[in-house]
Amino acid sequence: MDYKALSDFPRDAVDRLLNVIHLFRDIRATSEWQYDVLLKRSRLVSLNPGEALLHSGDVDQWVYFLVRGELQVHVDDAAASSGDRPLAEIRPGEVFGDLSMLLAEPRSATIVGAPVGQEIQVLAVDCTLFGDLEDFSLLQLPTKLVFYRNMVHSLRWKLEVYRSKYPTHELANSHRRLKLYTGPKNCKEELVALADQARDLARILLDWNAEFGSGQLVAEESDMSDFLESILS
Repeated sequence: MDYKALSDFPRDAVDRLLNVIHLFRDIRATSEWQYDVLLKRSRLVSLNPGEALLHSGDVDQWVYFLVRGELQVHVDDAAASSGDRPLAEIRPGEVFGDLSMLLAEPRSATIVGAPVGQEIQVLAVDCTLFGDLEDFSLLQLPTKLVFYRNMVHSLRWKLEVYRSKYPTHELANSHRRLKLYTGPKNCKEELVALADQARDLARILLDWNAEFGSGQLVAEESDMSDFLESILS
């Protein structure tokens, strides 16, 4: 595995590489300066097919975005090394590792490069930039709002995918019972509400993932990746 600072690459190459990630596109459209702050606190990770990026139980400060190649999600290291069919696949543009960040818990899955294919590249972003909702010294309020809006959207989409496949499961409507924020927009109150909502959604998604990891739920199709677009670590 190889780690490199984004400053090691030409800026135009970095911009093209990150264009696949909604969060970076949205922040760059809002503020070039805030985009630069994120670049300085990010790094590019390259790994070979079959190489592990994250291990179940890991604790670190990064949230990840896949920019090139394909990753596979396994419940733990043993499942990854035994050649078991992965629980899910992660494709370019997808975020993962945010459950650990939002819930301040160790990684709940092992993520490895797909065994066949090209070199994999992952963007790792220092999530401590987003954790303190009172600190706007580096990332300003609009930037943090963009981040948490993206997180909430991503989590709700994944939960809707689960619900569409298992509409009678006891967890199916859990995320729909969460109250949506209806207060004033573009303020700290909205930021706090979005962060709370993201944590609640992350907990529900983790409960779903436990169902799949325990074998309680099995996809009807032969390829689970058709509807498990990603199970986050």
